[in-house]
Amino acid sequence: MKIRIYALLFAGTLIAVAGGCAKQDTRVDNFYGTSYDLAKQSQIANPQAGIQDGPALGMEGDVASRVIDRYRKGFDAPAAKTERYSVSAEGIEVVK
Repeated sequence: MKIRIYALLFAGTLIAVAGGCAKQDTRVDNFYGTSYDLAKQSQIANPQAGIQDGPALGMEGDVASRVIDRYRKGFDAPAAKTERYSVSAEGIEVVK
């Protein structure tokens, strides 16, 4: 009877260990390295893709200037005043 219990316990432990070693792939594992491979294939297809003599394409100068000015003015305004609250229960005090 003891041997049967030990055998079942051993078999259960063996199954638990084998199940713990099994690993299922996640979405990150499935697509790991995809962007690197795509960039590499793009460079192979067109090695001169990053070489341009003209200006960078994007926002026009006056629009970009206004955006940067508005961004910098956001730091000039003083920070909003926050209030502090404290709660005490059974000798424990929490300050927020």
